[in-house]
Amino acid sequence: MSQKKILITGAEGFIAKNLVNFLSRKNFKIYGMGNKKHSKKISKKFGYQFLSNKKININNLKKEFKNLDLIIHCAGSGLVGLSAKENYKKNYLTTKSVLDFSIQLKEKPRIIFMSSYSLYGNSYTNSIKENWALKPASSYALTKKSSEDILLKYSQVYGLKIIILRLASIYGEGLKKQLIFDSCEKISNNRNIFYGTGNEIRDWLHVSDLCALVYKVIKKNSKNNMIVNCGSGKGSKVKDIIEIVKKQFNSNIKIKYVNIKQKSPKVLITNIKLAKSFKWAPKINIKKGILKYIKWYKKINA
Repeated sequence: MSQKKILITGAEGFIAKNLVNFLSRKNFKIYGMGNKKHSKKISKKFGYQFLSNKKININNLKKEFKNLDLIIHCAGSGLVGLSAKENYKKNYLTTKSVLDFSIQLKEKPRIIFMSSYSLYGNSYTNSIKENWALKPASSYALTKKSSEDILLKYSQVYGLKIIILRLASIYGEGLKKQLIFDSCEKISNNRNIFYGTGNEIRDWLHVSDLCALVYKVIKKNSKNNMIVNCGSGKGSKVKDIIEIVKKQFNSNIKIKYVNIKQKSPKVLITNIKLAKSFKWAPKINIKKGILKYIKWYKKINA
């Protein structure tokens, strides 16, 4: 049986680099497309057979790639606070380009889209199921919702097979942004100001567990479209995460929370019953994950 050919967009991003490292060990041929400028030597080290350093648009996709079995669309805005215009360009327009490219291929590839649990908005306090109403509040969430909509529309019109993965808060060694990194940076430098109330609850999933789930989804090879929550199914308060970090740095610093008016959900916890149906379960709980992360953080800052 020939190796499956997979294209990963956003190829040099945190999730994509972890995915290619994981999947390249599973007998897939993996290609990448991303804007950064890594040498061929480094792209091979990641695990890519070929890495295209070009913008994701229909012309570049057609020039670089022909026959693909699967596209894992990781490209998009990964930073909080980008403008609505930037989110639209990075999230929606890249998704439309991937779709317009896919329908022109003789054998249409399946598409796995990395969406976000931020789509559920600020409406829920219980663990959220995939079929619950979406109420995106930020421009980031709105453009992820628009991307999901166009994916499902193209599926209906052109027969594309679509898998939407609604990611919880993904973290892990190598990620230099978001709460855990921010906490390490601030606490190790005796800075104590954090935004929000500290009582916000988020669902955290280690990137290695996400990679294992993506692999299970690929192997399942379902003929139906799917939307799958990708989280741990458990919530942790922001202030509890920060306290774990404090303890690991032996810090007595008193944390101060500055509550700013922003459209940030108070509670986001995923229901992962569907994810578990793939014979998958998260292996790294949040405390173990943070300890792994801090060990990495201290090593790179030694």
